[in-house]
Amino acid sequence: MAITIHTATPSDVDDIASLLGASWAATYGSFLTPDELSVIGREWHHPDRLRRQMSNPRVGFLLARTDTGALVGVATVKRSDDGATVSVLRLYVLAEYQGQGIGSQLLNRALAAVPNAERIELHVAEGNPSGLSFWTKRGFRACGHDEAQIGDITLALISMQRTVAA
Repeated sequence: MAITIHTATPSDVDDIASLLGASWAATYGSFLTPDELSVIGREWHHPDRLRRQMSNPRVGFLLARTDTGALVGVATVKRSDDGATVSVLRLYVLAEYQGQGIGSQLLNRALAAVPNAERIELHVAEGNPSGLSFWTKRGFRACGHDEAQIGDITLALISMQRTVAA
């Protein structure tokens, strides 16, 4: 099966929102309730919010699709004003497609789009051991803790970073 990586357009947002909903249910369903997942989906993955992010010239959206056109992965990165830092806002691959290098392809393409970047930063939910493993294998190191507040929901996060050369 061939996977192609391409830049997302506003016409992709419904597919992206669906992928994020499925990915979040699979990844966080063991410690977030269906109601909490629904709140997060409405807040963070709503098509209008995705369109607004896409319209920001410092934000890049990449999609991974199969040769049949099925969306199987998404990455969103944001470069700092000076371009020295790239923040990975999201990188998700559907569970049945994980372990095939799709996440690495998305990450590599996203970083290639910001050639002057020196550092990459991101957050991983503390309850996401597969995400933590993915990032650690790619040279990222924990550098602190943070949290995200979505309505009444608090997600404990691990802050991670690495230099681009890693």
